[in-house]
Amino acid sequence: MNQKNVIWVLILLCISCQTPNTTWKSLLVDNSLKGWHTFKHDGVLKGWVVENDVLVFNGVSDMESGEGDASLLSDKIYGNFEIKFDWEIIKGGNSGFMWGVQEDEKFNYPYQTGPEIQILDHAIYEKPETVLGGEIEYQNVMADLGVYKHYIGALYDMSAPKRIDVANPAETWNSYHIKIDYKANRGEVILNDVLINSFPLYGAEWDAMLKKSKFSKSEESPYLGDARWYDYGKFKKGRICFQDHPGSVSFRNIRIKELE
Repeated sequence: MNQKNVIWVLILLCISCQTPNTTWKSLLVDNSLKGWHTFKHDGVLKGWVVENDVLVFNGVSDMESGEGDASLLSDKIYGNFEIKFDWEIIKGGNSGFMWGVQEDEKFNYPYQTGPEIQILDHAIYEKPETVLGGEIEYQNVMADLGVYKHYIGALYDMSAPKRIDVANPAETWNSYHIKIDYKANRGEVILNDVLINSFPLYGAEWDAMLKKSKFSKSEESPYLGDARWYDYGKFKKGRICFQDHPGSVSFRNIRIKELE
């Protein structure tokens, strides 16, 4: 091989090495749950199905069944990334998207480590009694009225969205574009093409938000176990997650792009 050909080979290799960082990849493969598992991998994908390239949670949540968390996690671990997906929630329903989730045995739930971008039926803020999930979810809504740290597009209990007039109603599709970039120390939530939230991912500003949230509390909570909230938001790499929570929720057009 002459020198000119060697140079071209090296250029092509460099380009191929960069491809994972510049290409959007679908996360629903072959109209199946390939590449996904439930939290702490019990081998049963309970409550989750893929129909016509739409991911659906139509099961009974752990909050209602007490049979263990069934949140859906990626097999792959991600660091910096952008993700786009459409979501549709049932009336009164509640769900979320998380990242940085760890599956160590000491953790009972994904949200003990993974920060969450909230998904819900925003009509419950007008009629809290319509929320699914019983007294716990009702109290969560009541405590958040006028605060909006549990609202659509919120970094749950940490950062409220800057706008609350962008979401479509329950049982219609909404679109998220979420950016998580630890290199730039910035997270963003774009709802229906409108930037509604941005926040740091670590440092003094993050610590200040954390201090004001429930995740700073360390009192004993039997349902959380000894790990409590001690490791919340501390991992720059982990699995991404769609939450097991009251009410059916659907996702489609799920695509991810890894960043450097």
